[in-house]
Amino acid sequence: MPVGNDSRGVENVSSPLLPGGSLIAAALHRQVMIWSDRGGASRHIGDRWAIQCWEALQAADDRCWPVPFASGFRLKRVIRLDDVPQVSREANLQQAENPDFLLLGVRDTDPDQAILQAADAKFAVDRIKPSQVSVDVVERLVEVVASARQLVEATLRDLGLGAPLVVRGVFVCPRSALTDHLLRKARSNRDVQVHHSELVRIDPDPAAMFVDLPMTRLIGPLARIDALPVTPRTNLISAIYYFRLACACMHLWAEGHRPLLSASTAFEPEPGIVSAELTMRANQASSAWSLVQTWAQDVEPQVQARQALANVATLPVRMRDLRAEIERAGKGDHSGLVRAVRRDLDLHFRRRLFELTGEISADDPRPLPRILDDVAKATRSLQPELAALMKSLVTAGTTPSPSERASDELTAE
Repeated sequence: MPVGNDSRGVENVSSPLLPGGSLIAAALHRQVMIWSDRGGASRHIGDRWAIQCWEALQAADDRCWPVPFASGFRLKRVIRLDDVPQVSREANLQQAENPDFLLLGVRDTDPDQAILQAADAKFAVDRIKPSQVSVDVVERLVEVVASARQLVEATLRDLGLGAPLVVRGVFVCPRSALTDHLLRKARSNRDVQVHHSELVRIDPDPAAMFVDLPMTRLIGPLARIDALPVTPRTNLISAIYYFRLACACMHLWAEGHRPLLSASTAFEPEPGIVSAELTMRANQASSAWSLVQTWAQDVEPQVQARQALANVATLPVRMRDLRAEIERAGKGDHSGLVRAVRRDLDLHFRRRLFELTGEISADDPRPLPRILDDVAKATRSLQPELAALMKSLVTAGTTPSPSERASDELTAE
């Protein structure tokens, strides 16, 4: 993956089959993003771009690497932080930002002075915050996050170098017309100040971007419906758009089949089953986008039924009654205690409600009003039991979890 700072190639194909009329408009289309992100699209895109950045950084070993507004350095080692859970945990506890990578190297003019720089993988450059890779962020990270400091110190020892000089960081983004578009968008926002020297562009590998993800097998069938003059294997924006549609299909299939009421919140669609339905729908679809739109319309009754049931299956204990019980017990008004008791009550309620009603599938033959009435009756029948449990939990003084205590402390500050 060559490293550089200029964009090349024509990627943004126009077609009436695409929402917005072009690949860039389609990839950034609001409804496409909403449905696809419910299927995990943005998270996967960020994770996979970080992997491509990691590979590019490793390939750049011993090459000259840029520093914004200063002399560059020869890259000697890359420390990946985004896949070290301990670093993220400690950084969160210390309220410290942590970039995806830390780069270590030296300048040819002073080979004994270590250079330390942050680098962050950024697929969408309109979301860049220069502070994420600032000198202050890196210095604080190394100061207060022990696991990050140990990684840096171990690497410095391995390189035979002493204390590093921290320099301004960079963002690694794809060399693409999509990046150019998002950069123009970012510069129109007064709150976002991005200088071209803070961006390092690398050539993306669209074919490898989403390898082995469950929804990837849907990309080809969706792209073949539109038959554009570019393919997801070679065109990054095409790969992003059809990947987003693939994630949307996974989400919509789940919306149509997820039980209205279940003891489990996990519901992962089997890609082969989704692919089979996609193939069936493709026969009547004029475009990949129209296929997804029609699919969304078809599952809307299940979506509305699930929401209606959720509105009925609510904990039959009012928050004001819970707070009053805590006051009567002399436990004070600790919001963490309220949340802890509410959490335990809700878990008990969900378990008992499921025992009374059983799982209610998305294609339950009963009319929806009958289902809602049955669930409402079961919910009301649990009210005395839950009221007694509430008093028991308050008397026992359920202790808030560490995360809840931390949240309370931050709120107090």
